[in-house]
Amino acid sequence: MQRFNAVGSVGQNDGIASPYPVAVISLLDRKFRSLGVEVPDLGQLASAVRHGGRIAAHADIIRAGETSKRSTLLLEGTACLYKRLENGTRQIYAFKYPGDFCDLLPEPDDAVGVQALSECSLAAFDHSDIERAIAASPALGLALWRSTMLDTFVFRERIAHVSRLTAMARVAHLLCEQLARLEAVGLNGTVLPFTQVDLADAAGLSVVHVNRTVQALRRLNVLSSVNSAIEIVDRKQLAAIGHFDGHYLNMPRRLSHWTISVAP
Repeated sequence: MQRFNAVGSVGQNDGIASPYPVAVISLLDRKFRSLGVEVPDLGQLASAVRHGGRIAAHADIIRAGETSKRSTLLLEGTACLYKRLENGTRQIYAFKYPGDFCDLLPEPDDAVGVQALSECSLAAFDHSDIERAIAASPALGLALWRSTMLDTFVFRERIAHVSRLTAMARVAHLLCEQLARLEAVGLNGTVLPFTQVDLADAAGLSVVHVNRTVQALRRLNVLSSVNSAIEIVDRKQLAAIGHFDGHYLNMPRRLSHWTISVAP
C-alpha cells in the first residue's frame, strides 16, 4: 500500500537511474555521524529504496491508524509527528527533518500520524530490507538505536518543560532545540521552517499565547521583527530565556558510557 499522495512521480526504484540512493547515503551518513556513529557502507540500505516521491504541505505522510510494512525517510522538507485530540486540535510530539525516519516502529500508534509541514520529498523502505541491512551492518543497527534514543530524550525533555517552564521559556527552549537539531545535520540558518501555529501545537499553548510570546521576544530583539517568519537573531539570549544547554541532544556524549563495540 502506498503511504502518501505524491505531488511528483512515485515509482519502483530500479537501483540504477533513481536519484534516491545517492540522497539516502548522503543524508543518513550526516545524520548518523551527528549521533556519533560511522556506518561504513550504507549502500545496501540505500539500494533498497522501494518508492520515492513528493507530498504537498499539510498532507498526511502517514495517517493515524495506518499499518504498513514500510518505513519512510524524509529527504527534503519539514514534517511532524502529531496526534489529533478529541476537540479537533493538534498536538505535535516531534518535528522531523531531512535524514529522519518518520516511522521506524513497525506497528504504528492508532492515534498518531505524520504530517508534512512543507512540501516534502520521501523515500520508503520495506521493513524486511531494513532488517537485512542491519544484519549485514551492526553499525547501522547501532545508529538506528541511537536515533530512537534521541527521540526518547526529546520527548522526555518536552514533558518536563510543559509542567515546569513558563510559556516564554517553553517557547524559547523549543526554538533552541530545533535550531540545534537542524545544525546537527548540516542545515545551518537562523530561520526555522515552521509557523507560529506549528510552534503553538508543539508547545501545548494557544496560537494567541504563542503570538504574544513571539512578539515579546521580538521586542527583546531575540527574534527578528523584519517579517512573519520565526528568525532568531540573538541565540545566546534565547538560550538563557529557555534554560537551554542542549546536553540531551549530544548523543556521543550522552551515551559515552556505553562500551558497545561494533565490528566492521
